Amino acid sequence: MYLNKDVFLDSETARTLYHQVAASLPIIDFHTHLPQQEIMDDHRFSDLWELWLKHDHYKWRLMRGCGIDEKYITGDTSPWEKFHAFASIMPLAVGNPVHHWAHLELQRIFNIQTTLSTDTAEEIWHNANKQLATDSSLSVRGLLEKFNVELVCTTDDPASDLSIHKKLADQNTTTTLPTFRPDLAMAVDKPEMFTQWTLKLQECTGQPVTDFPSLIAALKNRHNAFHTVGCRLSDHGLPFCPNGYSSDTTTEELSEIFTRATSGRTAATTSEQELFASAIMTNVATWNTEKDWTMQLHLGPLRNVNTPMFHKLGPDSGFDTMGAWPQTGALVRFLSSLKSNAILPRTIVYNLNPNESAAICCATQNFQDASCLGKIQYGPAWWHLDHKRGIIEQLELLTSLSALGTSVGMLTDSRSFTSYVRHEYFRRLLCGTIGKAVENGEIPNNPTHLKTLITNICYTNAANYFRWPKGSTSFYPNHIKP
Repeated sequence: MYLNKDVFLDSETARTLYHQVAASLPIIDFHTHLPQQEIMDDHRFSDLWELWLKHDHYKWRLMRGCGIDEKYITGDTSPWEKFHAFASIMPLAVGNPVHHWAHLELQRIFNIQTTLSTDTAEEIWHNANKQLATDSSLSVRGLLEKFNVELVCTTDDPASDLSIHKKLADQNTTTTLPTFRPDLAMAVDKPEMFTQWTLKLQECTGQPVTDFPSLIAALKNRHNAFHTVGCRLSDHGLPFCPNGYSSDTTTEELSEIFTRATSGRTAATTSEQELFASAIMTNVATWNTEKDWTMQLHLGPLRNVNTPMFHKLGPDSGFDTMGAWPQTGALVRFLSSLKSNAILPRTIVYNLNPNESAAICCATQNFQDASCLGKIQYGPAWWHLDHKRGIIEQLELLTSLSALGTSVGMLTDSRSFTSYVRHEYFRRLLCGTIGKAVENGEIPNNPTHLKTLITNICYTNAANYFRWPKGSTSFYPNHIKP
């Protein structure tokens, strides 16, 4: 049977590790783009299109690649027509992770074992929609409970209203915490966008944002506000680590770049933007270190490459790709600069360019210390790499160049409440990889140690690494040293 109970579990050891250990562990999803308002409202979905296709650019990309007209993707055709169009491409996309995830979602959420295609689309559409309408457990909070999600982190601009997060703290639901994402604070190369954002930040903080020092003061204000509602992570979507800031950089230089972008509406040059971004990142790293936060670096996306479609649909519509520029040198210089100034926080490096995966994983090992297991993480397979080959490669690199047992596991990086099958996907591949190595004699066959290894990677390491506010997870020890 397709995606049967032992899929990816090619050995007895793998099956034991998955079914007896990994499958039942809670999920900590430390990087998502979930809408917190829908968690607050316990939103119910009207149909399978809204649940599956409305915001999922993974599916949109695949549909375009299979020749589906845009009107059936982001256009004004009916939800049924869009779903039927998605169903029609499934036979073309066998082996693709979207095919795997979609069918795992049908199985886990709706107990539908039927393979999706044009022939089965109507049956599946009516079956799933009936369940969505009648089963109270298929609301947003019900789905989080169904997947045993213990904690999620949303992704939030510094000028975001945190009132929903404050309300959610008092709700009987999955712990939901914000993540501080100040990408727009570095957008001096996009003066209109940057100016509008600084005005929003000014309104949010109630303090003027007129130059570089006042920008930093306002960002620190929001960093403090995020901390009070449980935030323990910053996140940064970067083409590469900025490398322009030094002690020789003056506040006047940075303020001049700020003023030209806001008052003069003049885009910063590449070198000026990098200088400005490096100054922002250095300040955030300082605050993270002071507050014991983790910094996430999402490196390598080349965004909005289809210019006409970007102008038509805007960002996050499925037109971003892997950047192929060098990453490792800039990353090393950035981490070394933070280390030299004693402001290197726990850091997760997410890599999007497979050509540098080994180099980046190796580079992270040069900045480890005794303060934490795996202080600098080579992060989970991300975005265009979170498929079978990419996940297995990430696990093999950690095994070869780091210590696999220090990994903080997997995340969804998704806007969908059904994406938690990706944790199952990862856990199956993890257990399959470990099980195969055990039975090949490459890893000791010690059941106690293996159970601990799987438990740590899937849950305990994340529960411990991020220093969540007390009570956020069911596992809350003091730091455990080896």
